[in-house]
Amino acid sequence: MNIANLLNVAACVCGKDGLISEAEENMMFQVILNEFPDYLREDFEKTLDIFFDSTAQIEDYAACISNKEQRMFTLFLAKESASVDGLDIRENIALQKVTQIWGENIDE
Repeated sequence: MNIANLLNVAACVCGKDGLISEAEENMMFQVILNEFPDYLREDFEKTLDIFFDSTAQIEDYAACISNKEQRMFTLFLAKESASVDGLDIRENIALQKVTQIWGENIDE
């Protein structure tokens, strides 16, 4: 599994309001760490650095995840992270877009 793919989708959702807050970054890392205890902060920060330098869109990142279990975890990751400082309407729209792309229901 490529954890960067999961983070990229979540970062897209969190960044739809114009920025990824420190609280959102911390929540993303905490949720990832709960699922993958050996994941390093340095790897997380490197993934975000690459994300910020990328021109890829949410559709591009979503296309990298085909496994249903990974998709559901990614939706949870994105929702928890984006909600930590208040789920902005633009973040919510991005989250719904991902659920539509994947044909998944976040409440399953």
